[in-house]
Amino acid sequence: MFNKHASDRVDCGDDHWCDVLIVGSGAGGLATAITARMAGLDVLVVEKAPVFGGTTAVSGGYVWIPGNSLAAKAGVEDDIDNCRRYLQAELGNAYDEALIETYLARGLEMIDFFMNEVGIPFISTKMPDYHSNQPGALTYGRSLQVEPVNARILGAELRRLRPLPRELSLFGMGISSGSDLSHFYKVGRSVRSTIRVASLLLKYGYDTVRYGRGQTLVNGNALVARLASALFRLRTPLWTFAPATELILENGRVTGAIVNRNGRLVRVRTRRAVVLSSGGFAQNTERRSKIYSHPALEGEHISLTAPGNVGDGARMAESAGGYVTSDIPNAGAWMPISRVPHPDGTVGAIIHSVNQGKPGVIAVLRNGRRFADESMSYHDLVARMIASPESGRPTGAFLICDHNAFSKYGLGYAKPFLSTRALIDAGYLYKAESIAAIASQIGVDPDELGKTVANYNENAMSGKDSEFGKGTTTYGYYLGDASNPHNPNVAPLTKAPFYAVWVYAGDIGNFAGLKADQYSRVLTPGGSVVSGLYVVGNDRASIFCGRYPGGGALIGPAMTFGFIAARHIANNAPNAH
Repeated sequence: MFNKHASDRVDCGDDHWCDVLIVGSGAGGLATAITARMAGLDVLVVEKAPVFGGTTAVSGGYVWIPGNSLAAKAGVEDDIDNCRRYLQAELGNAYDEALIETYLARGLEMIDFFMNEVGIPFISTKMPDYHSNQPGALTYGRSLQVEPVNARILGAELRRLRPLPRELSLFGMGISSGSDLSHFYKVGRSVRSTIRVASLLLKYGYDTVRYGRGQTLVNGNALVARLASALFRLRTPLWTFAPATELILENGRVTGAIVNRNGRLVRVRTRRAVVLSSGGFAQNTERRSKIYSHPALEGEHISLTAPGNVGDGARMAESAGGYVTSDIPNAGAWMPISRVPHPDGTVGAIIHSVNQGKPGVIAVLRNGRRFADESMSYHDLVARMIASPESGRPTGAFLICDHNAFSKYGLGYAKPFLSTRALIDAGYLYKAESIAAIASQIGVDPDELGKTVANYNENAMSGKDSEFGKGTTTYGYYLGDASNPHNPNVAPLTKAPFYAVWVYAGDIGNFAGLKADQYSRVLTPGGSVVSGLYVVGNDRASIFCGRYPGGGALIGPAMTFGFIAARHIANNAPNAH
């Protein structure tokens, strides 16, 4: 942090003045910028990476907004009281009335603002809440997405949009997790799905030949493209290759930041506020190792957040008096993730939220035993993994399936329609002709794994899981395969060969973060406001305190509190507290 006199000694270029400086360009930062700009403020967005979009751009792009108007139009009965019951059941004693009531009320205002005034076409999805057994849970309607969009919406700025990594695409083509993913799992088994997939591949091939890349943006890429397009229409500058390095503090108030723009230091001075939205700290091994409850050093943990999310926002806020709160049950938004070695020597990663609940797939620890209902939410599955004394170091588990399951769904990066030889040779995928042989390959006691599979198969023949009750929840059904006999999540492992993949206890973001109030102002340990400093997105402590109520529970609060922060900044005179 620089005080006024110290910042004057920094070898900077000319000062750049604006009303609001926003650090980071994920959904939270872009939502803040658009709202502030439409309120008449002079806004600058800075992004340390060469591309914008942050983790949002490579996410599913879901936005969890209970009681939204789209659900009502679809005939879903939901209201604030119902949402409140669900979150009270989810959070228990961690329920913060001021924050949750603000979120429930202003989230509706936010989503209507972006649909009606900004022109972003959100759509309702069939994604259920993650805990259908809780009072107030809905079977669908609260998780929204934007429609797939043509890349031409960004014009020349498309080159600066964070691209999908190869692990999250098929031959480079993005697949809509809402409208199209289920069709890919039914290719060859459904005429409608086969035709749909063929049409998508043909369009992708045509676009690649004509334009050099696919032109249909989906999921988080589509959300960021829509937000960024609106930002650029408002003539708002977005600097990339421009990390904010230090805050400027004058007379106890944050009045700007030092930004390294393409190697040149610039004093960005703010008339109103600085908003931190730099993506959190999940890529900072030192910080996450102190906060996460399981081993999280390099090689022990995988985060799928943007590579630059190393806690810049937390570090800068702490220098101005803010603090990171980590007193929550789960410090991260957990996800089972496998590490993917590629022939070119690079290493990628892929999520297993889609695989984990499919029939014919089980998860076992190093002791060869199952530990949870595999069709529970990805966050809950990893939380169970972490809590198990048998989880080991690094914390993780093996996903195991038989040929019947693999031929329909694949396993992680291994696809049923592609050769698996390279993945087997690289040590990513294990394959064997018997359960005992697969156990030996993965270093698990063959007798123990044999007992586990035998016990599971005994009831799975009739679609039951007597040990953990897999296939009894709405979310589980959503993850599963409705065409599977008896139960969409349960099938025996009987047909060789058998396959296995190791999955780490990974994350898609941190829940621990900077403490802030209902206006998103950064707070000190004593509860006072750090004047001139706001925080949104993964830089901010989750309002759900380590719980994960539904799809979009990261982006929903990020956009909502970005909207709230911008309105609060606009409605308060400069230097107001």
